[in-house]
Amino acid sequence: MSTPRPAPSGPHLIVALVTPFTEDRTLDRLSLTRLVAHLRAGGVHEFFVVGSTGEAPLLDESDRLTIIETVRGAAPDGTIYAGVSGTGHRHAIRNARDAARAGADIAVVMSPFFVALDQPQLVDFSTAIADASPLPLALYHHLRMPTPFTVPTVAKLAAHPNIVALKDTNGADHNRCAEILAATAGTPLKFFQGVEKLVLPTLAAGGHGCVVAQGNIAAHLFRGVLAAWHAGDTARAEDWQRQIDALWGIFLRPEIKQSFAHFLHTMKLPLQRRGVIATTAGALPGVTFTPAFEQLIDDFMA
Repeated sequence: MSTPRPAPSGPHLIVALVTPFTEDRTLDRLSLTRLVAHLRAGGVHEFFVVGSTGEAPLLDESDRLTIIETVRGAAPDGTIYAGVSGTGHRHAIRNARDAARAGADIAVVMSPFFVALDQPQLVDFSTAIADASPLPLALYHHLRMPTPFTVPTVAKLAAHPNIVALKDTNGADHNRCAEILAATAGTPLKFFQGVEKLVLPTLAAGGHGCVVAQGNIAAHLFRGVLAAWHAGDTARAEDWQRQIDALWGIFLRPEIKQSFAHFLHTMKLPLQRRGVIATTAGALPGVTFTPAFEQLIDDFMA
């Protein structure tokens, strides 16, 4: 298990890392090390690995552990949030124990893949993992999962001594952060926004920071909005958020909505163009992109 890391003095900027692969779709440790170094140079010291942006459902156990070990080696003083999700609680507990041995600081769990639960069942599922996890546990609400973490469920789970945070990727609900913070008042639960366009509204509601995929390619924007807000410069924070909103707009393009691989390409291609990662390959076989699609991304980013 890793040594506890010092808490940041202001809101948390946690980047949800992409997973670099070689052309033959094996894990590219060298590119992952370069990506972490690139982000650290830009002021990022908290990393979420083996999450949805990291293609976690497509990774086997050995790759999951190699990713954690590689990021720990590249950021010995960083904080690592590691996805441990699976279909059942036994799988998640096993992943949490392995993640602790690999150097993670916090385990992150979604509701079960594929199967739908009612809310009392989700409480029991999460509690079983929190009871057995050697790492503090963060919940991960994502609108694509079969079972949502409702506000009352989060409030119940926030009372657990080993549940410390929630990453909330809800799409466009501006009120959910305030509702969860009100429901969890008096607990140490931290609320992390997972939707880029809601970062500043989350800070205004009392949230504790963000876990963002687009931090891979534009960490300075998120560092800017968090720093400006922490300094009390609301006008400057709003300016940074407008730039984030413009970047987030690429996700609204119909070309991007074709598949998860198209979504990932909006981050991997700019990283490859900068020489941070060697290829844009993902875990899925047989995925290719047209020159026109890549030109769309280049033009948008420019």
